[in-house]
Amino acid sequence: MKGRGLWLLFFLCWTWSVPAQNQSVLQQLLQTKGLKQAAVGISVRAVADGRKVLEYCPDMALTPASVMKLLPSWLALREKGEKYQFRTPVYYSGELKDGVLAGNIIVVSQGDPTLDSRYFPKRSFLQDLVAAVEKKGIRRIQGKVIIEGARKGVRIPGSWPWEDVSNYYAALYLPFNYKDNTFTLQFRSGEAGKPVELISVTPFLPGTEVRNEVVAAADKRDNAWIFGGPYSPVLYVKGTIPANRAVFRVKGAMHDPAAVFVSELETVLLKNNICVEQKEITSGERYELLSVGSPSLGEIVFHTNKSSVNLFAEALGCLAAGDDWSVRVEETLKQAGVDASGMVLKDACGLSPMNAIPARVFTDLLVYVGQQRQTALLNSLPQAGADGGLAGYCHASPELKNRLKAKTGSMAGVRCLAGFVTRKSGEQLAFTILINHYTCTTAELQRAVGKFLNSFL
Repeated sequence: MKGRGLWLLFFLCWTWSVPAQNQSVLQQLLQTKGLKQAAVGISVRAVADGRKVLEYCPDMALTPASVMKLLPSWLALREKGEKYQFRTPVYYSGELKDGVLAGNIIVVSQGDPTLDSRYFPKRSFLQDLVAAVEKKGIRRIQGKVIIEGARKGVRIPGSWPWEDVSNYYAALYLPFNYKDNTFTLQFRSGEAGKPVELISVTPFLPGTEVRNEVVAAADKRDNAWIFGGPYSPVLYVKGTIPANRAVFRVKGAMHDPAAVFVSELETVLLKNNICVEQKEITSGERYELLSVGSPSLGEIVFHTNKSSVNLFAEALGCLAAGDDWSVRVEETLKQAGVDASGMVLKDACGLSPMNAIPARVFTDLLVYVGQQRQTALLNSLPQAGADGGLAGYCHASPELKNRLKAKTGSMAGVRCLAGFVTRKSGEQLAFTILINHYTCTTAELQRAVGKFLNSFL
């Protein structure tokens, strides 16, 4: 009876349109050790004519992890265009005479997520601002450096796990962002079982205390976690790091990037013999000092998907939809002819485990993107053979190199993939594979999925 029940489920999920040559590879994938009890959704369609090639539970809403980033990337490009730039204006207020500014420097927060980002190393908002102050002939600022609008409210996407919020990959998107809203802790460890030494916190976090409760372990993995909310003056670091390390780095989420920026700016200004006196001066008439444009939206989307940057994805979602994220996504997908029913959207980056989207939604969107030749989004997808994130899928199927390009998504018990496979005939297929609750190793799962995709070449 149990066997008949499993067969009935397979029968109901499996679309009748599956060609005979694909039946065995689908069965082989589903029978992979660790997948028999997993939730799996698969949708494969030809880009040219949109025909269904293979489907398995395509309407089952599953956690997509970072595959979610396809939605804010597409929506932001559609709404704003790939040449759009965030702008960050800077003003000075008060009277400027003989190098003395009887006023303030005012930076207006406009949501640029890329200020001094490691993904754009040739750009430095801080250095540009210092140069602008020097060019204006300002040698002394009697007032303060003010980041206007930086504390309008902290956006914490729904259902993010508490253990994630203070770790680097969960850096919150804020009105003012700096250095990817990330800081680094440096530790020195001795023998296993002993407390480790916290050497440094970079950059300095004004008004924040870091309490170290990390212990050395024989385990070679980074198992240290940072706890503390965005309004907390104390961050706790718990867990373990590998033993006998002279330097071991752990990255965290910077909750007050505006304060960090002001601290670093004042330090650099002082090194350039420009002092900030910190007097309370009411801002008077403003005069533009500088206006900095971000990299193009196309460039931001590129790194959002190539490097899977959660901060950038949240910025794209906010830019395109504001607080109406889930409603706007559903409406815009429908405008593109994509059936958006069955979605549960809790964030834009995919970090929330409560996100749930059917595989067919991503595949139908990719078919649309492929037919419209939306190159900015297409070029942002990792390429097998060139980008490391897809390497595991090619270990047993090297033929996928240069034929597979896809966005990956992963979290505990979740591995997902959505993108394109180019057949040897030149035909392009759009596909989505969402797998939740697998129990085999990640390497075993990736090999199985790689073999499945290889069958379409």
